[in-house]
Formats: sequence, C-alpha cells, structure tokens
Amino acid sequence: MHQDPSTQTRLEDIHRILETLVDEVSPLFRKDSTQVNSWQRGLETVVSSLREQILRIAVVGSVKSGKSTFMNAMQGRDLLRRGAGIITAFITRISSGDEEKGWVEIKSWEEINAEINEAMVFVGLSLGSEGLSAIDLRRKEDRSVLQRLLQEARQEAPVARDTFDPNLVLINAYLKGFSTLGLHVGDEPSRIEFTGEELYRHQDFVTSESQAVYLKDMELQLPIAWLGEKVEIGDCQGSDSPNPLHFAMLQEYLLSSHCILYLISSRVGIRQADLKLIEAIKVLRLLPQTLFILNVDLDEHGDVESLERLQERVGEELRLLIPEARLYLFSALLQLFEAAESRNELSTRETRRLESWKEEESLVHASRKGYGEFCADLQHLVSSEQSRVLYGGVLSHLQRITRSMRDSVTTRQGLLSKDLEELKVLGKEIKTRQQSVAAAVATVESTFAGMQNSLKNGVRSSVDSYFDTKHGPIIRDTLNLIENYPVDNFDSGRVGEGRKLWANLYLFYQGFRQTLSRHLIDKVNLRIIDFAKNEEERLEKKLLEAAEGYWNLLAQALQQYQRTLSESGLSLGLETPENLPQSKRPTVTPPPFSAFLQGSDALGRGSLLFRFGLGRLRHFLTVLKDRVFRRNANPEGANERLFREAVVLVKKETQKELITSFRDYRQNFKFMYLFSFIDRYAQNLVQLFRDFGEATMVDIGHLEEAAHRIGTSQQDATEDLAIVQHRLHHLSENLRQLEKTLLFDPRKA
Repeated sequence: MHQDPSTQTRLEDIHRILETLVDEVSPLFRKDSTQVNSWQRGLETVVSSLREQILRIAVVGSVKSGKSTFMNAMQGRDLLRRGAGIITAFITRISSGDEEKGWVEIKSWEEINAEINEAMVFVGLSLGSEGLSAIDLRRKEDRSVLQRLLQEARQEAPVARDTFDPNLVLINAYLKGFSTLGLHVGDEPSRIEFTGEELYRHQDFVTSESQAVYLKDMELQLPIAWLGEKVEIGDCQGSDSPNPLHFAMLQEYLLSSHCILYLISSRVGIRQADLKLIEAIKVLRLLPQTLFILNVDLDEHGDVESLERLQERVGEELRLLIPEARLYLFSALLQLFEAAESRNELSTRETRRLESWKEEESLVHASRKGYGEFCADLQHLVSSEQSRVLYGGVLSHLQRITRSMRDSVTTRQGLLSKDLEELKVLGKEIKTRQQSVAAAVATVESTFAGMQNSLKNGVRSSVDSYFDTKHGPIIRDTLNLIENYPVDNFDSGRVGEGRKLWANLYLFYQGFRQTLSRHLIDKVNLRIIDFAKNEEERLEKKLLEAAEGYWNLLAQALQQYQRTLSESGLSLGLETPENLPQSKRPTVTPPPFSAFLQGSDALGRGSLLFRFGLGRLRHFLTVLKDRVFRRNANPEGANERLFREAVVLVKKETQKELITSFRDYRQNFKFMYLFSFIDRYAQNLVQLFRDFGEATMVDIGHLEEAAHRIGTSQQDATEDLAIVQHRLHHLSENLRQLEKTLLFDPRKA
C-alpha cells in the first residue's frame, strides 16, 4: 500500500508535539486568549477523531460464497471457521492491530431466558399446552421441563412442515450448550478473552450451534500490515440465510460501513438473493465503494478459457444491474493454500489438491493475477476512504493549528520590532478589522440557529406524511400484507381431536410470522433507509447552500483584516480559501424499523413482531373453546370456526400493534435521527466559520505586552520565538509530506 502504514502514529506524534508547543507558547498570550483556546479545542477534536473513527469493510455474499475462506486468505492463515448459523446471528469482526487477541461476548441470563421463554410459547402452542410457567435455564427442574417439551414436540410432529422449527432448534441448542457455557453466563453480558496462541479457541464458540447460540458478539484483532491501520473487516451472514434476522443484522452493519467486498460463487453465479442485497447497497449509496469478487472453484474449471467465459458471463449479468461494477476473478482457497504451504501447514489432502491445481499453470497464474489486481485496488480504496473519512479531517485540523501558530509567532516577532506609537495605531486598525470578522461569524451563528428550526419544521411535515397511518406508503402496504395473508385449509387429520385447533393455529402463525418478518426487513427497512438518505441529502444541500453564501461574507472580512496586517509588514501564512472548505458530515444513521421493534419493550426483547396478540389470543381461545365445543354437536366444525376467528384476531392485533410501533418509530426517526443530523451538521458548519475566524486573529492584548518587552528582554523573547518558529516549520513540512502520501493515487503513478 502506498499509504505509509504508520499514518496513525505520525498523526499522533504531530499532535503530541503541537500540544507541547501550545503549552510553551501560551505564556506569551493572555490567559483568555482566543487563539490559544482555538488551538486547544482543535487538538481535542483531533484526539477524539483519532480515537473513535475506524474504517469498516463489510464482506458480503450469499451462503457458501466463500466469505470466511476469503477473509482467511486476506490474513494468510486458516483462522476463521463457520459451522453454526441457522439460529445464531452475529458479525465476526477482524480489526487490524499490533498484536493478536480477541474476545467473545456471552449473553446475560436475562437475555437467554427471554429467548427460551419466547420459543416455548410457540412450541407450547403447537402442542396445545396452556399456562406454561416461566423457565429459568439455571434450574435443573426447568431444564428437565424443556427436555420433555422437546421430546413431545418431536414425537407428535402435529402438522407436516416444509421447514425446520427454529424454536425447537433454539431450545435444543441452549440445552446442549449449558454444561459447557452455563458457568460463563452472568447477570450482565460477559467476555471471554484470548491472546496469542489462544486465539484459535474462538473457533470452539462459532462452529457449534450449541455454543454459538450463547454468543452476543465477537471480535478478533490481527496484524494485517498490508491493509493499513484503523481498519475493521466484518464477516457478515449470508444474504440468503433462512433466518430473516441475519439480513436485518447485515443491514445494520452496512449502515456503519465505508466499503463493501461482495463475493459471488463461481458455482452458482448471481442469484435472486444477490438482487436483494445489491438493491440494499444501492439504497445505502455504497456502490462506488463496492468491489465484486468472483470466487472461483478451481476444481470446476480445468483451463483459462473456462475461467474467461465464466468471468465474461457473470460480468455481463452484473453490469446489467450495475454498469460501473468492478469484477475480480480469483480463487480465495488457492491463496489460502499457498500461504499455508509457505509455512508447511498444509495437510496431505490439501497438498494433493494444490498440486493438482498447479498442473494447470496458466489457471493458477490467472487466479494470482486477479488476486493481485484486487489487492492493489482494495489498497487504493482503503487509502482514499481513510483520507476522506478518517485522516482528512484530522490532517486539515493539524495543518490549520500549525499555520495559525506560525502566524501568531511571526506576528509576535514583528511586533517586538515596533515602537509604542506604531503599536497603538496598529492596534486600533486591527481591532476594527477583528470586529468585522466577529460580526460575520455572529451573523452565521444567528442565521443557522433560525435555519435549524425552519429545517426541523420541514422534517416534521415530510416524516409525518411518510409515516401517516392511513395514507403512508409503507404502513399501508404492510397493513394490506397482513389483511391479505392467505390461510391454508384447516387440516383435520394427523393429530387428535383436541389438538387440531392448536396444531393448525401454530402452523398458520409460523408462516405468518416468517412472511411479516421478511417484509419488515427486506422491504420496510430499505424503503425507510432510502427515504432517510433522501432527507439527509436534501437537508445537507440546504445547509451547504446557506454556508457557501455566508462564506463570501467571512472571506471578505478576513481578507481585509489580513491586508491590514500585511500593510504593516506582518504576513500571515494561513490563507482564507475562496470556496467553503469541506466540513465534517455527521455520522448519524437511521435506525432500521426492524431493529426498533427488536428493542421495543412492548414487543419483547429479541423478537421482531412475534408477540403480536399472542397473549390475548391464548386468553381468547381458553375462554371460547369450551363454550363453542359445548354448544356445537360437531366439534370438528367448531374447531375450524374457532381457528378462523383466531386468525382474524391475530391479524387485527398485529395491525394495531404495528400502527402503534410505527407512530413511536416516527417520533424516534425525527428527534433521534433527522433533528440530530440537522443540529450536528449546523454546529459543524458554524464551528468551521469560528475556526477560520479565530485561526487568523492576532491577540490585541499582545501589543502592549510587546511594547514593554522592548529593551533588555527583547533579545531573549526573539530567540525563544525563533526556536518555536523553527519547530513549527518542521511540523508544517511533515504535514505537507503526509498530505501527499494520503492523496497519492498509485494508478496515476
């Protein structure tokens, strides 16, 4: 990578030197000096930016596209493992760092028991069991209850199902993993940490569903020098996973990502799941930062011509969706095997497989070439995004502080050479110009304060219209989906007479829940995010248009001020740009609606919508069933009528709950997201005006002090300032070289 791998360290070193220089120079200024305060505030901003910001790269693709193998190839060893995944949902994150370490986070007992009891409700419904007591997995007698429940559910199998029952899988996984992980669970989420050689132990927790189900989060830190610093790579769940929660988690990670590496398996090419994921990437405005990788199975392709035909076919399909898509072809497994071979870590079977590939030399060469091109472009993408997102703002802050300090020292040196009368005249002129600059900044502050209120009023109108419970598009479509959800014919066979109602109701609710979940995640989430991005862009345009208009006002005041100093023989190195400099864009992300539901206390932690009407439904059925059975001579007919009434109730209750949730979310969307975006963006722009105003100001309080220094102390002060000026000049050169490094484009070299 052309970007110096020590960029972070170099910026931190420059920051520390500037801190020291500010401490050394500040005694030459008044305690309430505007300039000193500005430097200190700028240095605090730099610390915050260096500490908090990280570049996130999401590795995405369908199930079995080779994401884990690809990530192993990128770091040169077989570290990541995949085995669990039907129920569990978390992102495996690898961050670049100086040492090898990692951790897994275990859920709390409250979280685990909440998931188990929710699953029990549905399993109990399928068996016709009523009034099941709350389960605490820590109690031996409760684990026995769960074992009996699982055994009964497996034996009865009330209605033939085309898919597995996730509730049974979840309960079974928790029971199997209790003896291993039960001791690690506490009242709060806890972490198990690994260092060095222990790092491979994380595999024990992710390859088995019985252990992975206990996990809440995990992260590994590895030295990946070629990828640079402050980089996190997320191994995301497959976009076509049968669990809708996986796609919801993928969406949330993409919302905070800066780049995407999209894997396509050579065995299957582009599938329906890819269309859904590509649409999500479009909505998130991340296509320009997405690299597409055609991950080749070399066992399926015997020659280069076969590879070229494959690349051409997939490339044509991809460009129908994304005309500007970049597609790289290589075998991630080949790269991983060759890295392992260099360390003598290949098994006998893997060695034979690698040797068989190498027999077709041109095939291997083509894969290596594709991987090399990918790595070069990935390095450039990471470098450019780090310059834009991470280091660009930090660098500009450090440059502005350094130039401002140099100007202050230069001015101070010039003042020491003037007599008292000259200083008095100059002081009056400077004060007049400073008042003009301060007035321009005050005008900007006042304007943006009023503008924020105006923009918020506009947001209220657009958001309320979009989430209108009668005419809003996403709410209307969701309610219609619920209303028109088809109900299969009542199945009167397979189970005993008393169980027919429960079995049919359970089968209905399973399908209803899955369909509605996918709608909320695949459709509602993306439509809301698209609306949110459009609102962001509209608000940003209005804020920047206003800022650009007032920038001319400030620039004129600053230029007149600088001219006054120049005419007095005092030059400033910090020039006012003609155009508005780039301001930091707030990193506020819209909360996905499914995540809002998931965290809603009203709907139950860990669920998306699955408690809608269920408690009331059970009460309704308990009261009604005996009465209906008693007065109807045809119990089978009564069962079906009761089933139909229950379905209607579930739909109505679900619609009511969703309307309430949409209303609550609408308020959250306005106040926590868009209003915050407006306030923070406006504050950043106003601060930009303040920074430029303060950076070029000469502290008038120095003038009288400078006059008193003329005499015995003048020589000493001049020598001290010359030393500081030399150090600041050296820092400026370092920053200039660092800027060249960050902006270097290897493709133009």
